Amino acid sequence: MTSSNGWIKRGVLLSGVLLNLFVQPSCFADNLRIGVAANFRSTLEKIATGFELTHNVKVDISAASTGALFAQVKNGAPFDIVFAADSVRPALLESMGHTRLRRTYAYGQLVFWIPEQPADERALIQYRGTMAIANPRHAPYGKAAIDTLELMRVNPGRLVYGTNINQAFNFVRTGNAPAGLVALSQIRYLNVPANEFWVVPDQSHAPIEQQLVVLKDASVTAELFVAYTFDPDTTRLIEQSGYLVPDADTLSRVANGADR
Repeated sequence: MTSSNGWIKRGVLLSGVLLNLFVQPSCFADNLRIGVAANFRSTLEKIATGFELTHNVKVDISAASTGALFAQVKNGAPFDIVFAADSVRPALLESMGHTRLRRTYAYGQLVFWIPEQPADERALIQYRGTMAIANPRHAPYGKAAIDTLELMRVNPGRLVYGTNINQAFNFVRTGNAPAGLVALSQIRYLNVPANEFWVVPDQSHAPIEQQLVVLKDASVTAELFVAYTFDPDTTRLIEQSGYLVPDADTLSRVANGADR
């Protein structure tokens, strides 16, 4: 009888050990919830796919404007990480005590786009038609567009404002605006022919610095995702998607442009 009870106790103990072996990894590998500015969504989805395969962690992505993401975080949205399209809102979230990490992950690039027509610096300077840009009041790409128009003394016939850079891009893509100052990442994603767009020099506008924040109560795997984002293979993917990455050369170029 005693022997039987001993085997039962040992069986229960062994079951507990095996249960812990299976449960603990899944507890560590919580789903990551990431909010992302609309312009970076397609790139982040590629990064997330690689991260999921490498680390066996599911990544849930929600895309919105940086302003909307900022408001959601202030109202308690359960994000682990937010990839913003600027550096202002991440700094504000940090000052409010919502974050435990803030870092620049990319610099956006602005382009002049005229579908089915040749685009270059001269074409922009001489352009007098309707032009779509993001709203400069709250979109960093819109502020960069206004900087560029003023510096290059461009006088388009009419400006059409998108609430964000994605809407400005869609105005041009759908033909509601014949031209626009949009993001290079969008152009790359759509595989626009090279002669139809012109990359605006960095010196023509304030840097479009894009920062991420890890929120205060984020999963323990959040920093792991950030480290993966700054892995050399991932930064090459970000560059190929139409962004500048914050290495020493890029920081120097941006600083020189900002000091013009």
